[in-house]
Amino acid sequence: MKALSIHPYFAKGILYGYKTVENRSWTTKYRGDILICSTAKKYKNTIPSHAICVANLQDIEPFTEEHLYDADMYEYDPNTYAWLLNNIRAIKPFPVKGKLSLWECDHEIEYLDISANKIEQDKLFENYYKPLLYTGKLEQW
Repeated sequence: MKALSIHPYFAKGILYGYKTVENRSWTTKYRGDILICSTAKKYKNTIPSHAICVANLQDIEPFTEEHLYDADMYEYDPNTYAWLLNNIRAIKPFPVKGKLSLWECDHEIEYLDISANKIEQDKLFENYYKPLLYTGKLEQW
């Protein structure tokens, strides 16, 4: 599966569903599922160095100010692209070493069923994601 390494703070936003636009300085012709992997940077309450979810790369278009909210950003750069993500699915996280650009990950993906009620969703988070949260010192950007 194609994979994309993303800063842990933003990867977490994709997993939680409030970040549906990824900002990149480059584009690709690829469309389809991509494995969202967090980089090794350690920031409090993020999950570094793990594949954490799968998203569908629906489209790519020039980044505009209208993309800022969905990209969880505050500053607009007109020389970048908005990668539009949808159909975000939780997976059983696994360690990865990130790479630049889109890269191929051969690890078998185990999807988690989050269609259940809130109590079941919370149990999945407690079992799979919470133990991986970095709780150490907050690093600076």
